[in-house]
Amino acid sequence: MIILIWACLVIDVATALFFLGVILDPTRDAAGKGMIMLPAVLLLFIVAAGYMLLQKNHLGWAAFLTGLPVIILLYYLLISYT
Repeated sequence: MIILIWACLVIDVATALFFLGVILDPTRDAAGKGMIMLPAVLLLFIVAAGYMLLQKNHLGWAAFLTGLPVIILLYYLLISYT
């Protein structure tokens, strides 16, 4: 269970860093950067909260909190590339 939570944390951080990297694209306007910034900040908040829950030994809540964005991301990738 702990390995699954850590994997979800890594995927959430990687996704947030990807979103922050997309913000540096010079062809995006301010509205586009703002729409990408909110999910990046939310993902970083989820990572912090999930890590806190992991340290407090609330494994079920940590798995739920960090796994939900991963499930949404995998579903998005599934419908995007099939």
